[in-house]
Amino acid sequence: MAQTKGGAKRRTGRTGLALFCCALIGLALYLFGGVKEYRGPQGSANEAKESRALLEAMEARPPADLDAEFKRQYREQLEARRGIMIDDIEAEQQKILAMTDWNKADFARWFEGTAIVGDSIINQVRSYGWLDAPVFSKTGIHVREELPLLDTIEAAQPRVIFLCFGMNDVGIFKKQVDIYVQRYSAIIKRLQRNIPDVIIYVHATLPVTEHCLKEDSDYQYIDLYNAEMEKACPELGAYFIDTGFILKARPDLYSPDGRHPRKNYYPLWLTYLADMTGLSND
Repeated sequence: MAQTKGGAKRRTGRTGLALFCCALIGLALYLFGGVKEYRGPQGSANEAKESRALLEAMEARPPADLDAEFKRQYREQLEARRGIMIDDIEAEQQKILAMTDWNKADFARWFEGTAIVGDSIINQVRSYGWLDAPVFSKTGIHVREELPLLDTIEAAQPRVIFLCFGMNDVGIFKKQVDIYVQRYSAIIKRLQRNIPDVIIYVHATLPVTEHCLKEDSDYQYIDLYNAEMEKACPELGAYFIDTGFILKARPDLYSPDGRHPRKNYYPLWLTYLADMTGLSND
């Protein structure tokens, strides 16, 4: 995980075998009931024997079965926690705001098999070199138009999708937030139909600067759009996630137009997304 200054050493790369073994052990502990209290030599020997038998049984299972098991457990945890895997959100936000160092290789690993979808703000994730393959973006995109981009996303079959719309939509729908929610919901339902077991996060539309708001009053609807989409998510089977606190606390991370973030916003943003959704634990 990306580290704050003076924090723990950055994790080094791990081999596929080590990851697989750790995953097996973790699943074994989960299924076996966790670490047991000490019960003397005989009890320990019996537990070790049972654990070995469980691990051998798991190793005999096809990788596809294990992958399905991990996905099932991940989804169950998400549903129980309403999509957020961090307990102390305030502490997490403080950690993110204090970040001064990060490892770009972490981002590629965390977001492998996901899709981040949106407009020019999302396009900058690629153009600044933070991520490539998981980014599906188009400048000026909004939920009113036909979205051929969805065909590309469906062909990729990502396991997790982050939808980042709204910045261009406020100028189109203005006070008609019900139409915005209706069209956004249609996109979510289509993706759920065509990508089995996909996990969808609706990303809040980012705030703009006061100067930007004075230049274009349509941005006054951003908070309303976010509130209505957040209300709609539970019924849609999607999760809402808001990273607006970063720009509110760090206005220096705005570009001169007051809408688009600067380059060093994105590692903070990506780390927060990965932590909150549990992707950084993969």
